Amino acid sequence: MLARPWARRQFDDDPDHDDRVTFLVEVVGVFYALLVGLVAVGAYNHYVEVKRLVNQEASQLTTVYRAAQSFPNSRRCRLQSQIRNYAENVIDDVWPKQKQGRIEEDQGRLDAVFESLMFYEPRNAQESNAQSVTLEAFNEYNNLRRERQGEVEIGLLPGLYIVLFVGAAVVIAATWVLVGVRLSDHLAITGLLSLFIGVFLSLVVALDYPLQDSNSIPPKPWTVALTKGMGVPDEGERQVGTYFGESTADRVPGCLLNVSDYVSFASSEKLPE
Repeated sequence: MLARPWARRQFDDDPDHDDRVTFLVEVVGVFYALLVGLVAVGAYNHYVEVKRLVNQEASQLTTVYRAAQSFPNSRRCRLQSQIRNYAENVIDDVWPKQKQGRIEEDQGRLDAVFESLMFYEPRNAQESNAQSVTLEAFNEYNNLRRERQGEVEIGLLPGLYIVLFVGAAVVIAATWVLVGVRLSDHLAITGLLSLFIGVFLSLVVALDYPLQDSNSIPPKPWTVALTKGMGVPDEGERQVGTYFGESTADRVPGCLLNVSDYVSFASSEKLPE
């Protein structure tokens, strides 16, 4: 609106002025549209890949939890309690800090699971096979965990954002110097073009850094892993039935001690009677 009177004073006598402006908008707009489109597709693909990684990580921890069922009951209770405790910590502590861009460690909870697996002495071939399978599943989970932690700080380069916003300013500003159009048409052209560019830039910003900020990937796969894979009751339920018996939020089915009791004995080879 402010540029329109100035442009009319400068270029109103030039009959070919609007044609040159239109040519500029078309040429610059084509290159800018290609750039924004490629960036938006790349950001979306990265978002989907990270979301798939989060699902795989939560699913793999459920596999470790299931594999621990092959151990004798006392060792099974310890392992599954520690895994539950670790998963709950991911949801309650790790994920909120991750949204702030901080890669939070689990304060030894995962190491406790590894120790319970590694320092167990199998008594027969069946237990030895169970230990090998569970360790393999655990190592695969740890690899996925490291990949997810590495994705926390991966996003678009700041220089690319500069190019995107400068390009948007150039394309939009080029329409300000049109002189041979009515005011209503001028507002419609500039407004719709700005809206179109703004929607695409908003999409890019929303998809960037998929594990950070308010629009980050939620920990829903972890909640599903706890409720569907580890027998933790859904919100509002007191207990659920499993193969090993009734499972509650505080107790793994078939175990006498609560989850917190097994976790507190994580560094002790002898479980309390």
